[in-house]
This record gives sequence, structure tokens and C-alpha cells, in this order.
Amino acid sequence: MIGLFKIFDSHVHFYSNAYFRFLVKQKTNRLDINTELKNLAAKGHLEIPGEDPIALAKKWIEVIDKWKIERMMLFGSIPGDEDSVVKAVQAFPTRLTGMFTVDPNSNVLMENAEKRLKQDKLRGILLYPSMYQISVQDSWLDPLFQLCEEVRAIVFTQFGKLTIKSRDYAGIPVVVNEEFSNPKDLIPVAKKYSRIRFVVPHFGAGRFEETLELGKECSNVYVDTAGSNSWMTDHPSKPDLRQVLQKTLQVFGAGRIIFGSDSGMFPRGYRYDIVDNQTKLAQEMRIPLPDAKKIFYENMASLIDGPQ
Repeated sequence: MIGLFKIFDSHVHFYSNAYFRFLVKQKTNRLDINTELKNLAAKGHLEIPGEDPIALAKKWIEVIDKWKIERMMLFGSIPGDEDSVVKAVQAFPTRLTGMFTVDPNSNVLMENAEKRLKQDKLRGILLYPSMYQISVQDSWLDPLFQLCEEVRAIVFTQFGKLTIKSRDYAGIPVVVNEEFSNPKDLIPVAKKYSRIRFVVPHFGAGRFEETLELGKECSNVYVDTAGSNSWMTDHPSKPDLRQVLQKTLQVFGAGRIIFGSDSGMFPRGYRYDIVDNQTKLAQEMRIPLPDAKKIFYENMASLIDGPQ
């Protein structure tokens, strides 16, 4: 607990050893894997964790104990690295919850999703429509959404600006199709699958007005507050986080906003500055304590555990 708030961080990337190995394997004309990993670590000033994901999970627990964070949602941030997250969550089930990134174009999409959501008990999926060049409205995704509705899985869907620093460090450019980056595309999908809880990270990552429109139309869509929200610098209106949060509260209400830090890489580790800035902002804005508790803990806990 930090001050009066318990913290459930909804947005933490679990950058395992396997994650980095899957990543560098995507390079064309690559060197051997270990050399690529050393180069990536040197360029990004990163620590590549050892091969045991449970050891990495234990390290995260030690870190969040230090900062008094109650729970975290871990993202398996590349298709293929689901096992790392599964092992981490199984090792610390009361503190860690897991989600995984799907490749919507995979011919084993449903086979893998069934296994991860039903057998391994991961609690949701991450979709990157612009990076995987597919609209959220594509009928190919209907069986996936039907499965998510069946098992009460959360669907994080990244719209707007997409920055993946680990790919930059590896020398693998992020190629996106902006045609698929508009949050308003989710409106008919969220209405069709009304029992799914969708989450749009980073207040829409630069597509803020469209995210607000989505929130007005669909009561089953949430936003997260994750990270520094650097998109504000490039936004035409140049808003600050106070303005963004105020407008978001007006549309979504405190019951559909969830806190996230966007932590991930070591040695930086946990981004406590994000927690500190956002909890202080909530106090400065005089957000009522019951509403602040929803944003920083209760909303995410309810999505995972059911209504409190």
C-alpha cells in the first residue's frame, strides 16, 4: 500500500530470456543468438535475465515488495513466450496475473489461445492491430473474441502510437499500418461482444479523442493510464496528464480507469516514478478516495477476481 492506496499495476511487461531470444530470431542476416543478445543489451544498457522465468518472477516480487505494490499484471509481450508468464504466475499466484500477446495471423491462433486461457489460466490477451496489420473488425478474430467472452478474458487492444524500445535496441523496426490504429474501430466489436472487458492502454496513445468517443459508446471498454504517456508531447492540443485524466473521468468515470506503470526492463526495473506522479496527481485533483481506490486497485482486481 502506498499512502491510502493499494496498488494493482495492470501493465508490466515480463521481458524474459525467452522474450529476447524470440525477438532477435526475427532479425534478417542476424549473427548467432548470443552475440545478438549481447549487442542488444549493450545498445539498450539492459540486463538480459537468466533462462529461468521463476527467478525473474522472484526478482519482480522482491522489487514490488520494496515499493509496496500489492499485485501486478504481467504481459507476455511476444507470441511464443507464453510459458514464461505461465511459470511466473504459477510461482506467485496471489501477486502475479498473466496475459499473452497473440499473433492474429497465426494458423494456430485458436489452438494456442484455448490452451493458454483454459488450461494455463492466463487471464487475457494483448492485440496489436496496427503491428499485425489486421482490423479488430476482421471476422477472422470472431472465434477468438467468442473464446474470450466464454472464459471472461480481458482484451487489451493497443491503438495509436506504438513504440517498442526492445525492438529498437535489437535493430528490428516496428512496421505499423495506421489504418488499424483507430480506437473507434473497436466500437462495433465491443457492442457485439458486450461481455468482454476491453482495455485501451495509454489513454489511446495519441488517439485520445477517439478513445473518449469509444468510451461514450461502449460501457465495457476501459482505459489504462500506463507509463509516461509521452504521446501528449506530439498531440495537437499538447494536454498535460491532469487534463487527460479529468476528461477521461468525465467520460469513463472512475470505474473504468485502471492504473499501469508500463514497467519492464532491468536494470531500471519498477517505474515507481509513474506510481508516485499519478497518486500525487489524484490527490491534487481531489479525486474522492473511493474513486482513487477504484483506479489504483479495485477496478483491475474486479476484472480478475470478479466483483468485490
